[in-house]
Amino acid sequence: MANIKFAVLVTLLALALAAANIRGDATLTCEQVTEWLTPCIPYGVYGGTVAPECCSGIYKLNAAYKSNDDIRAACTCIQDGAAAIPLLDYDRINEIPGLCGTSCPYKVYPSTNCSRCVFTVSMHV
Repeated sequence: MANIKFAVLVTLLALALAAANIRGDATLTCEQVTEWLTPCIPYGVYGGTVAPECCSGIYKLNAAYKSNDDIRAACTCIQDGAAAIPLLDYDRINEIPGLCGTSCPYKVYPSTNCSRCVFTVSMHV
């Protein structure tokens, strides 16, 4: 009886760990993220109107998130890329998802701790 309880406990623990991180490895590459979000740079630097290609890139990025590792890899890529763009306005960058009618699971700032970004599955019934 004790062996059965232990086996059930181990199985439940394994399922909980699998659910916590749906896939263990990032499938997103920084090259993909850069390609999708490059059209957002002019708005981040100069303001004005967000390009439709920028919004399309944000939609693609949001659709590509499948795990914590994906979110964290994208966050780090964006953060590193943003740091290399002179005159980038971080507040303006963080407005873009809302202007595109969507959201982002993290804010992009030099101080953002990407290791704390978490993937959540939203289910609509």
